[in-house]
Amino acid sequence: MTSPARRERGVLFFILAAGLLAILTPRTHAAETITAKERPMADLRTTVQATRAEVERDYLHQAFPSPVPAFAFELMIPKDWLWFEKDGRPAKADGGLQLLARYGEKNQEAITEVYAQQIEREVAPEDWLDPWMAANHYTVVARRSVPSDAGRNADVLASRSVQGQPYLYRLRTFKNGKFIYLLHSFAPERRYATAEDAFLVAAASFKLTEAKPQPTMEILQDVALNKVFQLGFKVPASWTVRADDSVDADCQSWGLSNGTGADRAGMINVYTAPRDRFRAPDQIAHLVANGMRHLGASFADGALREVPTGTTGVSFWTADTPATLGQRSALVRQTVIATAKGWAVFTLVTPAGPSDPYLVTAINKRAFDIAITSLLNALAPAG
Repeated sequence: MTSPARRERGVLFFILAAGLLAILTPRTHAAETITAKERPMADLRTTVQATRAEVERDYLHQAFPSPVPAFAFELMIPKDWLWFEKDGRPAKADGGLQLLARYGEKNQEAITEVYAQQIEREVAPEDWLDPWMAANHYTVVARRSVPSDAGRNADVLASRSVQGQPYLYRLRTFKNGKFIYLLHSFAPERRYATAEDAFLVAAASFKLTEAKPQPTMEILQDVALNKVFQLGFKVPASWTVRADDSVDADCQSWGLSNGTGADRAGMINVYTAPRDRFRAPDQIAHLVANGMRHLGASFADGALREVPTGTTGVSFWTADTPATLGQRSALVRQTVIATAKGWAVFTLVTPAGPSDPYLVTAINKRAFDIAITSLLNALAPAG
């Protein structure tokens, strides 16, 4: 048995350097003059007000064929809307944010645009959208997170001013394989209420017609948990995995690194222990946190909150805590999972700040979500 001090030092080995891992970020519309406009928060309407009969009468299925399978889709638009053929329709993926199609009223006041963004690393669309909105000066009015096997999607109501006129935007993301899709719908603020149903119908009916379903763009690797749980979890293959052998013989600790050496840009630790080793989730979370403090991270213990898992016999707590590492702002996210057999603690340390042009935080959060979700799926009863 190792001493508590040694166990604390060995729970997590972590180096966070200034190197950033590249991922292409979306481009802004050069023709627009944009300034942020403050608005009060509002409820986010998510249900279509028109009846099903009215939708069937007033809307049509608009197919978008493409020589690029990932770009082929269909959605429903009002019958009196136009498809602006001259805008969009790329013949190949170029790695950036690409306009596929543009639909709207004849006067082009209410518009729905469909974009595709090719990504180089696994990210959740919600985390991808946040820095894009910040860079393009959107003000978030209301939002929700939509769970998905491909990563959390975003549904956002936002505002901004274009050439001095206030506009409202409905932004909705989807993801498949190495592409994120953005439905970018907007209208002048004075017209938004009458156009919102069309935006919601477009989002609800959007689907890819040629691309095969693919939840992740990266191959996943399996990491074994063979001391307490006799199962494992998954993480993108681009992450480096290293066992930490300094923990007690009946415990287990893995260090997962986003990049290596000077290019290391994030770290996840996974620590397991028998259930009778700790009385409460705060106790084991504190042990893991101390392992990071020995390595120079500065932060307070997080206030764990319990979250329902939907799986009998599995408890789940999580906390986000601001941190610093050297002179850099960081975030510590801890998730504690408990069963009758034992504890599993997932801890993420990632850069955090107002600007993340390379989406390092998004990459780190997505890997963290994949690891936790894969363990919860393994713990769920078969059937």
